[in-house]
Amino acid sequence: MAKKTQKTHKGLSKVIKVRKGGSVKYQPANKLHQTTNRSNASRRRRHHESELHSSDLKRIKTIINK
Repeated sequence: MAKKTQKTHKGLSKVIKVRKGGSVKYQPANKLHQTTNRSNASRRRRHHESELHSSDLKRIKTIINK
């Protein structure tokens, strides 16, 4: 009988990337359109990738099987 394995969450695997050191990077939400009502600082903060907090790492890595 084959060993049961958890499938990779395809939606999440398209949104995040796991770096070589094991940290996870992602793009922050709310940056593509309808940004005229936001402050310039709020828009600038969303230019760069963010790093996932360490408290979420274990849960996310089990979902994407890394």
